[in-house]
Amino acid sequence: MRKFGTALFVGLVAIGTSAVAAGPVNVRQANQERRIDAGERSGKLTHAEQARLDAEQRSIKRLEAQLKARHGGHLTAADKRLIHSRQEAANRHILAQKQDSQRGRNKLKL
Repeated sequence: MRKFGTALFVGLVAIGTSAVAAGPVNVRQANQERRIDAGERSGKLTHAEQARLDAEQRSIKRLEAQLKARHGGHLTAADKRLIHSRQEAANRHILAQKQDSQRGRNKLKL
């Protein structure tokens, strides 16, 4: 029974680490999409601002898919740097749009 528990633990650790290794790009993407949705719901973003930010996120996803297709389903270090720089720019755009004076339907200034 102890061997089974050890094997189960090792298997779970291996699965967890592979998900983390493959996911920083996707986790960040999901966080940015969540921030955009929250900004629209709270009224910090107008509908047009949300549409532009969503289009930017789709562009980053397309770039990632193209780079993965080019390199056999994997991202190289240079690819990761390029995606990271695009996500940094998107992060700045989200922050700037949420902090500007334009307000969406709820008109909240949180």
